[in-house]
Amino acid sequence: MNKKILIVEDEFIVANDLRLILESAGYKVAGIADSVKQAREIIDRDRPDIVLLDIYLKGKETGIDLARYLSSQNIAFIYLSANSNQQVLEAARATQPYGFLVKPFRGKDVLVTLDIARYRHENSLEASLRREALLDSQLADIAAATSDKQTKLLQIAQSLQSHLPFDFITTGHTDEHALPYSGVCFLRIGFDQYQSITPQELSTITRIRTSELEALQRSSPAETLSAHYSGASFTAQCESNGMKKLYARSFHLVSNLVMPLLMPDGRIYSLSFYSRRADAYQQEHLSLSIRLAPMLTRVIQAITFNQPAPPAKHTVTPKPAKDFGGIVGNSHLLLGILDLVSQVAPVDTSVLVLGESGTGKERIAQSIHDLSIRKKGPLVKVNCAALPANLIESELFGHEKGAFTGATEKRIGKFEQAEGGTIFLDEIGEMPLELQVKLLRVLQEKEIERVGGKSTIKINVRFIAATNRNLEKEVAEGRFRLDLYYRLNVFPITLPPLRERKEDVKALAQFFAEKFALKFNKPYLGISDKMMRELEAWHWPGNIRELENVMEQSVILCDGQQPLNLRRPLNNGMFSPTGQQPPAPAPLQTLNEVKKVQQETEKAYILSVLKKTNGRIRGNGGAAELLNLKPTTLESRIFKLGIRKEDLQ
Repeated sequence: MNKKILIVEDEFIVANDLRLILESAGYKVAGIADSVKQAREIIDRDRPDIVLLDIYLKGKETGIDLARYLSSQNIAFIYLSANSNQQVLEAARATQPYGFLVKPFRGKDVLVTLDIARYRHENSLEASLRREALLDSQLADIAAATSDKQTKLLQIAQSLQSHLPFDFITTGHTDEHALPYSGVCFLRIGFDQYQSITPQELSTITRIRTSELEALQRSSPAETLSAHYSGASFTAQCESNGMKKLYARSFHLVSNLVMPLLMPDGRIYSLSFYSRRADAYQQEHLSLSIRLAPMLTRVIQAITFNQPAPPAKHTVTPKPAKDFGGIVGNSHLLLGILDLVSQVAPVDTSVLVLGESGTGKERIAQSIHDLSIRKKGPLVKVNCAALPANLIESELFGHEKGAFTGATEKRIGKFEQAEGGTIFLDEIGEMPLELQVKLLRVLQEKEIERVGGKSTIKINVRFIAATNRNLEKEVAEGRFRLDLYYRLNVFPITLPPLRERKEDVKALAQFFAEKFALKFNKPYLGISDKMMRELEAWHWPGNIRELENVMEQSVILCDGQQPLNLRRPLNNGMFSPTGQQPPAPAPLQTLNEVKKVQQETEKAYILSVLKKTNGRIRGNGGAAELLNLKPTTLESRIFKLGIRKEDLQ
């Protein structure tokens, strides 16, 4: 142990109980503080390894305020709270704690959570150092290359994207003597795709004359301090800085991070990052910008003043294009996800992919594997929900001959099959509790034991897990182990539902339409305007998988003589498209007729899917998965609709 723990808790009894628990387990207690001020004094005097932190404390400042300081100092912290206010919990979660203990808690809970926090902190720190070392090399290579200034600035922006996310970036000197637009502005329009914004282009976009823009820039105050702004603080910044206000209005920007670089001649060269997400920049990004400033200063100096470049650490090679395996769209939410993928793929960190059913979790796992150093190894996919509870252990770990009735020969499990590559555990939230214990050991020890085996086998695999469940809720209700959750949750990636990235619907619909037209050898004449309006209005409860199914059915039913049109209502009598009111009540006779038509349509659609899967309902590629339904729900509908085996012929 020998780890120093600071307890920040204003209830003496709770704080003292924690002290006794920690000391009996071998931890050293650095101190007990009941306010942020007192905690800061202890931290500055005797830096702790981990802080146990209550949210509500004495004084005006809260534990959330202290958490931001701890992040800047790279100190792990765990919240202690009995508060269930959703707004407060969301604010606490945004500070990215290393654990969360809800009062009252057991001593065992404290020790397990501390162990997990230590593990996560050490792993995230190691991964961060590797990523920053790689970035350092990339920046040195850019400075040493022979390309022009604008190309180098674009390459810098591309390299920084996954570390300091942005939708718009401005570069250049900020003092009053600098020429307007002394640097370059870039607008992100896709992954690794940027449009440079010249004064003339900005003038066209804003309908403000170039001379007026120059005057506006000269009157805007220089940015000389590292800071990040969002929400009200960003709005206030825009009111005092005309150029910021113009950028925000023109490109729908809501947050900003400023990185000023002090050049050798005493002038300030600023990199100003803007995002369309209000929560894009956290304390960790500000801390990273401060750490990167010395290297970026040398690189910008080499680019702008034709100074000797810092030595490159390896041979300059063209940056390879990243292949995201059929992931379609350019919304800022999706691009943010792709940034995370490109950031985590090169390192061997475990990844937890979260999101509703049908959001593309398997595609993300495939991209992480394809962009990793393990890409030449296998990617073994396991759907934990599709495997019977009595077979999942044998499937994962394998078994020896004679291990159980029916085990007539030795079987290699999924973990051994993934040796040297990646294992993707889909629907991890469905895994039985007794298997969760064994999976935890695999994550910790990197070894397995076959069913019926007498010795352990070392494995070398990367773990990617996915679930559409709220694992925090599953942990709270005792269906998922807390320690396994934190082992998996080292690098979480949460996929947005399709209803939150409506700007991607058109690109996705066209992609699927072209795909199925080619598959079914049908002419493709585009998608009608009416259909596209309906697609963009729908709220997609089944997400991308539902859209894919709709486009497949539309292509199948299309006569090839005109653009695609919907052949069945999207709401199917159950939902209303976003922004539309439900229809007024109809007479009973009309309702019965509508219900009959709906049942016939639903029956025909389910039959078409069943024929496609040769009648298979369960498992990967089964009808239930394609329809985004539970197998039991689908079986119930098949019975109610009177679908028989003969209908599949």
